[in-house]
Amino acid sequence: MHKKHPMLDFFRNYNEQLEILIEGENPHANQLLRHADVDLIRNHLQRDERITAFATGRAVGMGRTIWVVTSQSLLVVQTGKRPGVRKFSLDSIEKADAEKGRYGHALSAHLAGARLGLYGVAQSFAVLTLRALARPAGLDATRNIGQTTLNEEAQAHAQHAFADLTLRAQPLLAQSDAEARQLLQQTADRARSEGQQRAPEAA
Repeated sequence: MHKKHPMLDFFRNYNEQLEILIEGENPHANQLLRHADVDLIRNHLQRDERITAFATGRAVGMGRTIWVVTSQSLLVVQTGKRPGVRKFSLDSIEKADAEKGRYGHALSAHLAGARLGLYGVAQSFAVLTLRALARPAGLDATRNIGQTTLNEEAQAHAQHAFADLTLRAQPLLAQSDAEARQLLQQTADRARSEGQQRAPEAA
């Protein structure tokens, strides 16, 4: 297996940090997750665990990081030079919050003796992830930013990204999710269309 050179990770991390400083926000925060991200997440999900939201940003000392909220847990996914996943029960989260920062939104979660942080998060992903964190745990964390009204396009994009992750990480569960089913149908239609277009060439 080909191993990534540590210097490549260093320069990728440096370039992403530089983009955030120049743009004043994280240009990668709205993107769909990479294949490697999905593979990492899939291996830490229980069969009955449903993905409800995720947010991509950066964590101090960890580089690019993803928070994935499920019906049971918060997964903190580190994707840098030392990929790994830490999993916390939603019941263990004592407080969750979000605030507008200098480079996008920042999410925080407080557990017994620990504080988790994620910055450079896109607004729609931050708001919906905060709501997903707060609701099952019964946290009083939906006042301020949690109650922000999102514009229709931004909310639709974030929900599409959540459905995309569900479809790729939990294909069986995706069959019972309306939006994921729609994505699945669109993917099948696109594959069918591309196949029909290639057929004459093959002939």
